[in-house]
Amino acid sequence: MTKTIAMKSMLAAAAFALGAACAAQAQEQPRTPQIKYNPVGEAPTAPDGLQMVCVSVPNDGAPSSKTCPVIYYQNYQTWIYSFADNRTAFALISFDSTGKVVQNISRNGARYVFDAMSDDKAQTITIVGQAKNYVTINWTDLPH
Repeated sequence: MTKTIAMKSMLAAAAFALGAACAAQAQEQPRTPQIKYNPVGEAPTAPDGLQMVCVSVPNDGAPSSKTCPVIYYQNYQTWIYSFADNRTAFALISFDSTGKVVQNISRNGARYVFDAMSDDKAQTITIVGQAKNYVTINWTDLPH
């Protein structure tokens, strides 16, 4: 009977450890995109022709926010850049955990990022920029 109790305790401890490991892995790799606001200074160097411009009010075009929305999805971070030539478009640059660019897409319709929101039901992300213009991307547009 003592062996049975010891075996049950070992199995329970192993199940708990496995559950904790799975929970930690689930936190590292979100199943849905998460929007976090990182300090502007943490942004990777803007690729040629792009600039990091985040505004604190949507009617402003001058860099005024100390943080920028960043999309976290699975093992990737997607930063939202504006074009240096001031075109009305965003460049969404996705980086892996080593800082390597894995994807670079652009969307016309807005510039100078103000906010980003993820919609679980529609599986989209809306990125709001200057003058409350916005672009929408599908979750499937992100690297995964």
